[in-house]
Parts: sequence; C-alpha cells; structure tokens
Amino acid sequence: MKNELRTSYTLLFLLLTTQLMAQQLGGTERFSFLNNAVSPSFSALGGMNVSKTQADPNAFLQNPALLDSATNNQIALNFHSYFASTQFATVAYTKTIAKANFGIGIQYLNYGTFQGMDALGNSTGEFYAKDIALTLSHSRRQGNITFGANLKYVNGIVEQYSASAIMLDFGGVFKHPALDLSYGIAVKNIGMSFHDYTDKETSTLPLDVQMGLSFKPQYMPVRFSLTAHHLYKYDIAYLDKSIVKKDLNGNVIENTVSTSDKIARHFVLGLELLLSKQVNLLVGYNHLRSQELSQTTVGGLSGFSVGALFKSKFFNLSYSFSGYNNAGNVNSLGLVCNLARIGR
Repeated sequence: MKNELRTSYTLLFLLLTTQLMAQQLGGTERFSFLNNAVSPSFSALGGMNVSKTQADPNAFLQNPALLDSATNNQIALNFHSYFASTQFATVAYTKTIAKANFGIGIQYLNYGTFQGMDALGNSTGEFYAKDIALTLSHSRRQGNITFGANLKYVNGIVEQYSASAIMLDFGGVFKHPALDLSYGIAVKNIGMSFHDYTDKETSTLPLDVQMGLSFKPQYMPVRFSLTAHHLYKYDIAYLDKSIVKKDLNGNVIENTVSTSDKIARHFVLGLELLLSKQVNLLVGYNHLRSQELSQTTVGGLSGFSVGALFKSKFFNLSYSFSGYNNAGNVNSLGLVCNLARIGR
C-alpha cells in the first residue's frame, strides 16, 4: 500500500511539473480569485501561507498537505467583503477515514450585477458575473512528512459567456519532531481548460509555486512565518511605462524596479502573537501588494494586515482587516465548528 501511494504521488508530481512548463505560454490570467486568502487567519498573515501546521480545516485550500487529522469532522465558513459589491465566500469540511485525510471545499466570488449596454449605449438589461471552484482534497502522513493533493473544478460566468477548467494542487509539509518548526511547499493551479469565454481567448491559469516556513521559539509567545511565492518567475513586478515620475526639481526619474525590490516582492511575512490558548493576534505584510497598490502621494496600509482568532472547545471565530488601497480594503469574518464535539 505504501509503495502504491508513493508511486501515485510521484506520478502526480511528474504531471504537475510537466504542466508547469506548458502553462507559461502567454495570454492573460483568469480564475485569479483562486489566489485569494481563504480565511481571515490566512488573510491576516499576509494572504499566503503553506507551512502553518496548526489545526485549521481551511488550510488544505492553501496547501493540500496541511490537511490534518486534527481537524477531523470540522466545518469552516468564511465571508470576505471586497470592493464595491464584490463578495467572496469559502466553505471547507474535513474528515479522517482510516488514517487518510479528506477535504471538500467551495470558493465562490460574486462580482455583483452590471448594466449591459450595446454599441450605441442603449441598455440591454442587467447581467451578473461570478466564479466558483469545487475542491476535493486528500493527504496522508509518512513519518514527519505529509503529502497532499487537490483536484479542482473551476467555472466562471460573465453574462452569456462562461469558462471552465480542471486544476490540480500538489503539496508537501515537513514537521520537526521536537521543535515547533515546519516547512511547506505547494504547486498550485496547474491543469487544463475545457473552454474559454470566447474562441479568441488565450488566457492562462493562475499558476503559483510557493515555499514557506513557520517557527515558534521555545520560550517566545510568537510564531513567525515566511512565505515565498511565484518561484518559477524572477520578475513579477508590474511596471506601467506610461507613468512619469519626477523628483523635487522636476527631473524625470527612470521608471524601474531595483533588484532588491524584485526579490522582496516574492515574500510574505506573518506573525502570530499567542496571547493565550484561546486568543491569538495575527499580523502580516505582503510586499508585492504594498508596492503594486500603494499611492506615493497618500499614506495608507497597503500590504499590511491584522486579525484576531478566538478559540473555544466547540468553535473558533476569526476576523481580519487587509489593507489594499485608499479606495477600499478587505474585511473578513470566519467561523469554524467542531462537529465531533458538538455532537457529543
């Protein structure tokens, strides 16, 4: 059985890495909502984390290897209030059967309703746009290492047009046997499209390769997390050449991104302040978000995030605030219910 399992994961890894190379062929990215943080806890830690091994039924949507037996028979409900009328919600449920962990998750993004117009500006009525992803997850632990995989069906609708795809995530997590230390890696959103919104579309899927570590010093009530993302591509900076920057004397400044800034944009920092067994405070910083969305003339909290987690025997409550731009920020609320304890 163990040999069969290792063979299955090896074949899956080969499939993913093959698709990884084939995916980068140009075009625009769609289904980018899959990159959104799935819960307030992950939002508060900067939006990305693949190494946090504390029991959380939402975690397999970030990295399938984080699916753990400690979350057996738990359900999580999360709501994120995005900009304007855009709303993002996730649901996750986990179950352990014969030492194998399974999870099912739903990610739903509603863009709201829009007023349609023809080429002459005449109203054609209202239409809606939405994205939805259904995820099936499985993980199994081998010693100090857990392997996991997600299978996702994703569908998007804009008015009368639609697109759909099948994707895979593959992940691994190493948890130190003595220290509160863990390493994680995840290859996410690799797959194939059934059809695009139009025949002329050349969109790509939101591929990401992430690595991270989480560590809590023995006598310090703080857990540190550092996550690196988009590791398959060095330069991920968006540079608008139409923007002209000038110094105080009116001289034009060359619009470039330094090497150190390009490297820093790959990293997300998260801190968990463990105030007690029931209360955690969370802080995060996402440098890419800060650089892409901050305004040089107006102060703001772009890239910064904060949150709180309140734990009890039967359920957990979480809240986060994520700074995006002065035009709007994101508030998230989450609930985790331990159905195993409630049923007793």
